[in-house]
Amino acid sequence: MRVRGLDRRRLLGGFALSAVLPALAAAQVPAAGTRIVAVVNNEAITSQDLADRVRLALASAGLPDDAETRRRLAPQLLRGLIDEKLQLQEARRLRLEASEAEIDRAFAAIAQRNRLDPPGLAQALRRLGVEPEVFRRQLAAQIAWTKLVERELRPRVAVSREQIEELLGSGEAAEEELLLSEILLPVYAPDQEAQVLAEARDLARSIRQEADFAALARQISAAPSASEGGELGWVRASLLRPEFRNALAGLEKGAVAPPIRTAQGVHLVLLRDRRAAAGVDPARREAEIRRRLEDEQLQRLADRRLRELRRRAFIDIRA
Repeated sequence: MRVRGLDRRRLLGGFALSAVLPALAAAQVPAAGTRIVAVVNNEAITSQDLADRVRLALASAGLPDDAETRRRLAPQLLRGLIDEKLQLQEARRLRLEASEAEIDRAFAAIAQRNRLDPPGLAQALRRLGVEPEVFRRQLAAQIAWTKLVERELRPRVAVSREQIEELLGSGEAAEEELLLSEILLPVYAPDQEAQVLAEARDLARSIRQEADFAALARQISAAPSASEGGELGWVRASLLRPEFRNALAGLEKGAVAPPIRTAQGVHLVLLRDRRAAAGVDPARREAEIRRRLEDEQLQRLADRRLRELRRRAFIDIRA
């Protein structure tokens, strides 16, 4: 198969500390020339790990590789690496790790979306200064956490008839649908809120300067939609939470709403398009509402599980 050139803009489809663990002594020793920037239980994140992830984010989002852009991205990417360590450790404990075959399939699917075969994607990544193994490690974490969420948390999702009927009655006659994408930046502690909001405003400026929103979402978003480039699809305005509706009211197509603070963290929401809602039969509308309520509940359960993992973990940030 002939390998085509890779379009960069389409690539990749403050903690509370517990008592110091004795296992910390077993943390990996970084290679010469690198340093440890964080320790998560008994596993280290090195400056090379962070530099690799920054390079991957810059390459995939089409952002300039300069000191200011790296400064904007590094804090969120480090938090993402810490979360990945926690997710992989928990998945390993439950024997829910990603197999090589599963990682291969995910890698091949992304190659196909970029009109490449897997060797072609690997070659393209190297041309951008990113080793394929960096991307494969990220895929492994996503697959393992998805397995955990589906097996451990989805069975606990329960949507009541009262919840559905409340939203069924909230639609207006001239209802609007919005085509949305999101990036979620987690806030781990109250004293981090101002910092994360500032980072969100910085990222919004980068997006307005034509950074690839979908690629950036894949690299830094903590939302379940990250693997889909942050895409939420067409959403009826009446099904959005009030804080989202207020932020999106009057926003022009293609614009990013001001950062939105919720219990999950800080959201950046891209309004890709808007249209008048087509007539939908009651059964389909009810199914849409049930699916959205289930997705929101599942996200809350996953957020709660990750917060609990953070609370119990030993996390030492040295960056």
